[in-house]
This record gives sequence, C-alpha cells and structure tokens, in this order.
Amino acid sequence: MATSITITKTGPLLDANVSATLKRGIRAGIFEVGTDIAASVQEPLVNGHGRVTGNLRGSITSRQFSDLGYEVRSRSDTGEPLVYAYWVETGKRRGLQTRFRGYQMFQRAAAKWNSSRSRIAKIMLTNIKQALT
Repeated sequence: MATSITITKTGPLLDANVSATLKRGIRAGIFEVGTDIAASVQEPLVNGHGRVTGNLRGSITSRQFSDLGYEVRSRSDTGEPLVYAYWVETGKRRGLQTRFRGYQMFQRAAAKWNSSRSRIAKIMLTNIKQALT
C-alpha cells in the first residue's frame, strides 16, 4: 500500500485553442480537489487516534507535479517520504504485520473520492464558472 494518491488525466483534455481563462479554472478545480482529498486523508488523524505529535497529519499535502497532475502524499520537510507513514497506513513494519492494523487513511480517502465523481464534477464546474465570469 502506497502512502500517496495520484490524480492524473491522460489524453487530450484541452484543445490548443482553449483560452487561458478556462485553463486557469480547470487548474483551480484540480487544485481544490487535491486539497480536499488531502483533508480526507488527514481526517482520521486526530488526538487519540493516529495523532501523537501532529507530524504525520501536517506532512500530508497535495502538490502539482505536472500541468494537470496532482498528488496527495506524506512527505517530510526535506521532501523524503516519512518512514512511519507506511506503518500507520498499513500496520506493517519491515514487511511484517504487527498487532496494529493501520488506519488505511489513503486507501479509504481514495475509495471515498473514486465513488463521488459527482462531487469532483461539481467542484470543477464551480471553479470553471468562477474563472469565466
């Protein structure tokens, strides 16, 4: 189980003649979806349940890695993956299952967002409308 969620769109999404304003709206929508997914991953990490110092929760962010690609990941300030993020996600340490079963926060957020395509469409539409007005 990975400790990141990648959001990508392949193929010709936009014609070369599409206005810069429309592109801005699409990028803003994708950014908002990425931010909301990061918040969904962070949700279970509250005091007493997956949060001791707050470092893991604070390390879960979304970032743009290509023109229309965003990823939600857990990284330290240096950009390296957090060593214990995999353990908190899966409950496995060095490939061995521990008594701790993990929180599956990335897995659950991915399932939640994969099943709510209308929510993604609504966010995208709102941002595109806002950019065009």
